[in-house]
Amino acid sequence: MEKSEDDLELDYHITFPTPTSGDVFDDDDADLLHDFVNVTGENVEPVVILIGWAGCKDQYLAKYSKIYEQNRCITIRYIPPQEITFFKPHLLHGIGIRVLDLISDFNLEESPVFFHIFSNNGAFVYSEISRILHSVEGRKYSKLKVKGSIVDSAPGKRRIFRAAQAFAISTGNSGFMKIAYFVGMVTYLFFLRIYLFLSRLFNRSSGITISPYSVFEFIKEDKARWPQLYLYSRADKIIPHTDVEEIVTYRRDKLKLHIQSECWETPKHVSILRENPETYANKCWMFIGDCLREDGEEATGGQTLYTRI
Repeated sequence: MEKSEDDLELDYHITFPTPTSGDVFDDDDADLLHDFVNVTGENVEPVVILIGWAGCKDQYLAKYSKIYEQNRCITIRYIPPQEITFFKPHLLHGIGIRVLDLISDFNLEESPVFFHIFSNNGAFVYSEISRILHSVEGRKYSKLKVKGSIVDSAPGKRRIFRAAQAFAISTGNSGFMKIAYFVGMVTYLFFLRIYLFLSRLFNRSSGITISPYSVFEFIKEDKARWPQLYLYSRADKIIPHTDVEEIVTYRRDKLKLHIQSECWETPKHVSILRENPETYANKCWMFIGDCLREDGEEATGGQTLYTRI
């Protein structure tokens, strides 16, 4: 039986800071959290929601969440199922709702929230979350304090063969089975493109708000105005560095948003942390610190970096 949004179950992991959580960076950086708490007058910890790539396992995503956990942040790890992001994108809306509901479920509405997303798989869910927040439906989450997002190895443009390659790799198969998955995905994406084209041509709703063919365009024109950090590599064969740079240039120079970026030369797709653990972790934490510091400076006026347009 086909699953509906009401039947969706979110397989996530949440970690709260412990009294033994230490600081892994220098004293100035570690004190950023204390500065934020002191300025706002509220004893709250930032929440970082990490949304994994296709084929990711929680043990891999946990290596990223440790960057924040070691600095007394609350982390929520979630890996979107490939069968939904690739084959049932109409269910992404329900996933987005459930991710957002976690904030209120754990009484975290007063905490600053950050997203850390990976590859197009994470970008699918993030795009749906942003779409929800900036729609009439988002009024339910008006108290949510989103302060920034970190985008690792994403987004990529609509390329059938690259998307099929990413899916085949994420299955963990090799040899004939890997080729079979690749060919099958190419066929599926080809007919999906035709279906979406005909739906637009005849002005009929496809029921899909975010698809493999719209995520790049959505993030480029995303209505979110919170700061963003893009991390990518020139050696990435799944998401070309030129795609990411186009997003960065457009949102920074044309939309005049607070956009940071960092490019590496050699890491493969979503492998920057593995090759450059110290610089990657520092870049992420310094971005969080910048957002908290800027928000702290605005706190007395009751303003946030989250606006609706």
